[in-house]
Amino acid sequence: MRGVAGLVTAEALCYTATRVAMIAIPWFVLESTGSPVSMGLVAFFEIGSYTLARLFGGPLLDRAGQRAVSVRADLVAAGAVACVPLLYSAGLLPFPVLLALVTLVGLATGPAEAAKVSMAPAVAERTGTRVERVTGLTGTVDRLSMTVGPVLAGGFVSLAGPLPALYANAVLLVAAAATLAATQPRDRPAPGTDPEAGSGYLVRLRTGWRVIWTDTTLRALVVMLAVTNMIDMSVTSVLLPVWVRENGMGPAVVGLMGGVLGAASVAGSLVATAVGHLLPRRAVFFAGLVVAGPPRLLVLALDVPLWAVLAVWGLCGLGGGVLNPILSTVLFERLPRHVVGRGTAMIGALTRVAAPLGAPVVGAALGLAGAAPVLVACAALYLVAVLAPLAGRAVGGLDAPEPDPGRAQTPG
Repeated sequence: MRGVAGLVTAEALCYTATRVAMIAIPWFVLESTGSPVSMGLVAFFEIGSYTLARLFGGPLLDRAGQRAVSVRADLVAAGAVACVPLLYSAGLLPFPVLLALVTLVGLATGPAEAAKVSMAPAVAERTGTRVERVTGLTGTVDRLSMTVGPVLAGGFVSLAGPLPALYANAVLLVAAAATLAATQPRDRPAPGTDPEAGSGYLVRLRTGWRVIWTDTTLRALVVMLAVTNMIDMSVTSVLLPVWVRENGMGPAVVGLMGGVLGAASVAGSLVATAVGHLLPRRAVFFAGLVVAGPPRLLVLALDVPLWAVLAVWGLCGLGGGVLNPILSTVLFERLPRHVVGRGTAMIGALTRVAAPLGAPVVGAALGLAGAAPVLVACAALYLVAVLAPLAGRAVGGLDAPEPDPGRAQTPG
């Protein structure tokens, strides 16, 4: 179990660093420039480079090995983050240099996170652990970091300031790299195990795309998640703050609702980790999707007290918590072993590619129609997106397949 514990610990350190950066970097930009436009530019460069790196960096994961990419990319990201307070303190951080550094952080973080996620089937196989249990543990860590991480990060930034928080971010990334290096063996493909060993980058990239897009189940999941992620991003960045303000409440309520949702997600993820492999996967997956999304939006369109909203959001969190372990397991079962790295990275990028587009559209719709109609429309679109796969053949791919030595799965 040392390998499982090492992977989970490395992911916990990396996710915590990400939560610290989500608060420390924007706050640093706001304090140093006083410009919301500059904050938007920094976010655009970091998120854009992150997405591009995940989309195009997959072949490197399979060729160099997930462990090597993760360790080195975490160290690069740590160095780039540490340069921000160092250069600023020395008076050597003009805004273009800051943009270059956050771009480098995004370029390194994208492959590093994809590498850790794609290590799950190999770690499960080496340790004799069910892949559902490994993905459940890593999913729980992710959910827990979304619940506790922002609170701790916000408190640290408030007490110590953004510059010490950025140093702490760099230390966490170095710790993640060291933990993974110490607990996971080198994982370069053995001779004869990679049918594309002599192929170039573009051939490998095209293979990753072809594997995903010709698989009916994976293609349906990518399209569905692109839509739901777009809606979720719009809720977080636009709809929820507007709803809170229109109801005479402050930003603390936004944090409270996020905390309730995140805590319930952790509970759901723990349940999936413990007994998920015993439950009917397809039924649990679609039930979780239906519970996680539309009710969370519809309750905001109703005139109900805050306690009722929090109760519904808690129920939605339970539904959402069971999804990631199932999604990860299906992904690893359907990707050939030599394509796991690039497939994982590419799917992560494709499911996020539409996320930045929703907020401007929703913002414009709010000005025209108000919050309630937009919330109802988003809930309806969410429901259509998650139920659409039921109408085709894609749904059959969610069931556990027969054992296949060429697939990235773990027996027993």
